[in-house]
Amino acid sequence: MADVQESTALQGTKPAHHADSSSDSLKDATYQADRDFELRQDALAAIDNAKFGWFHVKACLVAGVGFFTDSYDIFAINLCSLIMGYVYYADATGDAANTTPTKIDMWVKGATQLGCIFGQFGFGYLADRLGRKRIYGVELIIIIVCTLGGSFAGMTARGLSVYWVLFIWRFILGVGIGGDYPVSAIITSEFATTKNRGAMIAAVFAMQGFGIVAAAIVAIVVLACFRGAVDGDQLMLDYVWRIIMGLGVVPGLVALYFRLTIPETPRYTLDVEKNTQRAAADVHKTLGLKVAGAAAERVLVADKPTWT
Repeated sequence: MADVQESTALQGTKPAHHADSSSDSLKDATYQADRDFELRQDALAAIDNAKFGWFHVKACLVAGVGFFTDSYDIFAINLCSLIMGYVYYADATGDAANTTPTKIDMWVKGATQLGCIFGQFGFGYLADRLGRKRIYGVELIIIIVCTLGGSFAGMTARGLSVYWVLFIWRFILGVGIGGDYPVSAIITSEFATTKNRGAMIAAVFAMQGFGIVAAAIVAIVVLACFRGAVDGDQLMLDYVWRIIMGLGVVPGLVALYFRLTIPETPRYTLDVEKNTQRAAADVHKTLGLKVAGAAAERVLVADKPTWT
């Protein structure tokens, strides 16, 4: 009888022990969640209220160069197609002489816009799934490669004319340009402060206008340089349109390194990856700000900010 009572007493103590353990685990989880929430709020406040500095200027320039290159490539084809008519239809007669046929002209110019549709959806999705850092720069590599490929486009031995080879290159180019729009815009906005976010986005998109003007200026300068040669041989214009198009890679090459080395945006790390500690460290490394708050001692921060 005593053994039965002792066994019953021991069994009765187990639920209490498990209850205490569960209660402690719940308290620890609640405490951890509260600290993570506090750290998240502090990190977001640091980004939103940061002083506008060189990092923000650099982010605008790196993103803006992409928009500059995009608009240059999109506008330059209008001038190049006009010049190509004097090269590939120089022997045509009547109104068709020295003029790219309307249907061919339409497809060559529209190939980029068609590719943009796929690029915007594709890169937008990948940037959300894989992260901005992993994707940023890939679209610029596509733009650089396809711009060079288009500038060296030629006729195949059988089948494709120079226009259709150019169409293929410019369609893939459009995929890169379409990918640049959402990724550059979201990276700029996620690094921006609350006060300057609108101005930073406007500055990035304003580079499109400069790209259009630059394409026109480059075309005028290249034509002026080849004026004597073109007067002697009209087919020398074949060099002109290729140079105009090929020079579109220059700004892209300047920005490529910075795009490939840009840090992940803290907002993505916070809201998608749910890694508050790394986000707080990224805020310090990019903006030079140490996240305040009771949870800040948990964050390993670098001595100096990077990518500045």
